[in-house]
Amino acid sequence: MIFRGVIFIYFLMSLLNANAQTQSISEITEQIRSDGKIIDVGKSLKRWQPLWDAADNSKVKVSRDLKYGPDPKQGFDLYEPAKMPETPAPILIFLHGGSFVAGDKAMYANVGYHFAKLGIPTVVMTYRLAPEFKWPTGTLDLALQLKWIRDNPEKIKSGDTSKIFLFGHSAGAQHVASYIFEEEFQIENDGVTGAILASGSVYDTDILNHNADPQYYDYFGRDNKVYPVRSILHKLDGRKIPVFISYAEYDKDNFQYQASRLIDALYRRDNELPMIKQLMDNNHLSEVFHFNTGPSLFAYDIRNFIFSKSGKKP
Repeated sequence: MIFRGVIFIYFLMSLLNANAQTQSISEITEQIRSDGKIIDVGKSLKRWQPLWDAADNSKVKVSRDLKYGPDPKQGFDLYEPAKMPETPAPILIFLHGGSFVAGDKAMYANVGYHFAKLGIPTVVMTYRLAPEFKWPTGTLDLALQLKWIRDNPEKIKSGDTSKIFLFGHSAGAQHVASYIFEEEFQIENDGVTGAILASGSVYDTDILNHNADPQYYDYFGRDNKVYPVRSILHKLDGRKIPVFISYAEYDKDNFQYQASRLIDALYRRDNELPMIKQLMDNNHLSEVFHFNTGPSLFAYDIRNFIFSKSGKKP
């Protein structure tokens, strides 16, 4: 996967886009179909950045570079509706992907803007990365973010800190799944009410025994004796949190396989399926990059999941 150097590419694209021709969604969809299961961050940013730049974000208030911990990566941006809701809304926390070794909140401002426009205050957080920081650092950082929200409820005036939904994409979905299923990492009174797991990469750690992407070993290590202990599929017997699982039509096979493994495990546990969505005409990155470029059925599904599971009215 081409994730290293992502931040440089992101800012380079921002500089170049003044002369870029904005493509339509239909043109981007055709390119996605043509690319198939290729993951190319630079190409994807070039496609989506002009549409992000064209978005009207005037109805969103943004508080940038807030901190939940002392490390430079332990930071977040808060996106809130500019107009205060009559009653506090559920809060969404988004964790980016990047194969455990890359990624930054700045790349996913579109997620914050989109859901804030839908009336949901949204935290877009960054976390410490491998290879310097290994398993379970991403999960621990999510716990620290939740602790900050729990201990500072007055800092998110538009949000109900007792109704928090976690939304992870790719490696971020792994960290979210780890938190909601592995009770030893959870904090008291965390407010977590539901989770959206989008194209998670290592729910079943058995993949690490079969020549997985090299970056996965940077996070999970190469001692195969510990892999079963680090599989969330073996940690489903505790706290039950509503889950919404998604994957893209043009996801690589492993992402789709991992989703199927988790869906199967939850069905066996609950005797009913979790909420599931396959995003047609999307690839691994457009699954989240398409937010804030126009209407999104996926975003409305997430919104409906959030409000139905929180017991609040949109």
